[in-house]
Amino acid sequence: MKKIIGLILVLCLVLSLACEAFAYAAKPQFTKQPESATTDKKGTVVFSVKTSRKVYAITWYFTNPATNETFSGKQLPKQFKGLKVRNPNSLKITLQKVPEAMHGWTVYCHINDNGYKVDSDKVTLWVYGLEQTPAEPVPEQPAEQPAEQPAEQPAEQPAEQPAEQPAEQPAEQPAEQSADQPAGQTAENGESDETELLPKTITVSSTEKFLRLLDDAGNPVGDKPVSKLEFTDAGDILISSEEEIKSWTINGIRIEPASPVREFRLLNITSDISLSFNIIRATAATAQLDDSRMCKVTCKGCTFSYIRGGYRNATEGEVPAGAPIRIIADSSKLAAYGYIINGAEPEYQGMISIQITVTEDILIEVKKPEQTDAQE
Repeated sequence: MKKIIGLILVLCLVLSLACEAFAYAAKPQFTKQPESATTDKKGTVVFSVKTSRKVYAITWYFTNPATNETFSGKQLPKQFKGLKVRNPNSLKITLQKVPEAMHGWTVYCHINDNGYKVDSDKVTLWVYGLEQTPAEPVPEQPAEQPAEQPAEQPAEQPAEQPAEQPAEQPAEQPAEQSADQPAGQTAENGESDETELLPKTITVSSTEKFLRLLDDAGNPVGDKPVSKLEFTDAGDILISSEEEIKSWTINGIRIEPASPVREFRLLNITSDISLSFNIIRATAATAQLDDSRMCKVTCKGCTFSYIRGGYRNATEGEVPAGAPIRIIADSSKLAAYGYIINGAEPEYQGMISIQITVTEDILIEVKKPEQTDAQE
């Protein structure tokens, strides 16, 4: 009897372990999907999911709608200077100092666990709350007044007149009242009518400083381009750029012409608009030195020289766009741990000097040995 009971207990234990193993091996599911989120420029945004069981391989992906390029959370800091990503391989990812250029990007979570690959719903990252702009209410004054006036007058006048002249007045009196009374109401509510007639202010803002207001003849107004325009009722604007524009986004909707342009016009604008642009910039290989577009270079733990002339062993300065520079570490000990460029992961380990071509503002640091030791 004891042997039978012992055998039953062993079978129960085996079944329990098998069930647990089966449950672990089952395909993971998202029990909570991510949600679209909004943040201010340089603000913080969080995306999170929940799964049916514990998973170990989690990756968040971010897709640029203008180029359809997709980057993992770990790759994002290399795309945007100053952007910080925390917990890129967990159920909850945090982005800090979010750049304006990430407005409208698609976000989703991918899990790869026990042979199963599952993607979450795709949601959107909004910057400056532009996704709410189309939903802003239109001024309600014109819709309210007509609804109030007819409701008051038919209730008062028909009640007095029918008792004295039932045959004649019903036909005549409503015609007189409907014509006379609204005019009286307009006079009494003069302040509301004046408010309705006030011109509406339209605001057009841009991520780049190249907006010009146009007059009735289509000529630009003002001496210099600006990044924000305000006008009343309606207006036409000219958008121009020294560099080619591949596409532009108006309140979250992307427009891409058949070929890049350097300027275009938006006519009869009657609502607030926020514009952002995808500008084609020259690559380092084809860049022409242009003294009018200078790049700021800052070197921490190192010095740099502008190879074609100019700076010699400077720690900070401006060089022309497309200029090659040579970077030299303060010591070979520091250089062994690599260079950090614009906050990305260390590269060029063991090199006392490197050469790069500068096309944008850049921050270069030499990683200190104690930083690596602390992380280990």
